[in-house]
Amino acid sequence: MDLSKKSIPKSILIFGAAGHIGQPLAAFLTREAPGIQLSLVARSPEKQKMLQNKFPKARVLAADYEDPSSLAAAVNGVEGVFVISSSGMSETSAMTNLTNALKQDGSAVHVIRLLGIFPEFNPHRVPTNLGPGTLPIEHPIAKRILDESGLPVTYINSGASFIDNLWLQIQPVLLHKKFIWPEHRVPFLDPRDVAEVAGRLFLSDNTKHIGAFHTMNNGHDWLSFEEVAGILSGELGEPIAFDGSYEGFMEFWGPRMGKKAERLWNFFKFE
Repeated sequence: MDLSKKSIPKSILIFGAAGHIGQPLAAFLTREAPGIQLSLVARSPEKQKMLQNKFPKARVLAADYEDPSSLAAAVNGVEGVFVISSSGMSETSAMTNLTNALKQDGSAVHVIRLLGIFPEFNPHRVPTNLGPGTLPIEHPIAKRILDESGLPVTYINSGASFIDNLWLQIQPVLLHKKFIWPEHRVPFLDPRDVAEVAGRLFLSDNTKHIGAFHTMNNGHDWLSFEEVAGILSGELGEPIAFDGSYEGFMEFWGPRMGKKAERLWNFFKFE
């Protein structure tokens, strides 16, 4: 037995398969490794139907991190698992339930978990206004539970903001010719590239990826949002103003997001 090699999973379960990372991951694996049996998780019937139409050879199913019986059915006999969680979710119960199901089934040879944390960041420095349910609190919890599970896990950590967030952020630009967002500097990643990273890790036989923590970054774009507004001005051929104030953010986004607006402001000023 070659200890430098890991098994390439013959079957892969993708949580969040209808999302902006899960769906391109399914497309990548379908194209690059059509012999792998895919299981695609989506909770709504509409998304399940969409996935079945796009990936007719895949098994499409519903599963919930808070429902252990649904997890047991989802992971049954599956060798590869892509794990992603939704915003505001309690990772304690979710990852405990998932790791229990995976260990009880015993088939997994490679689990890939997407995270968004600051490597080596002291958790005591997380502001008090970012409490349970927020990414800086929940994702370290998820990593701890997965570490302690003994499962063959690879972590892929997003060290950047997803570029498709601009589809949301463009709203005030279209309405008022103004980019309204908390000012801070971030690099940007296309979620399709994140999906390809996950896909290539599944298809790699290098055992050194097991237990590894890979932070993804594009390596050069570290932009302020005022600079993003300037780029939009050039691309759209008209002046786009920038408003990074709390007052401007809450005036525009408060009615659209409700209580979530305050939480997002706090997170992005922390980020």
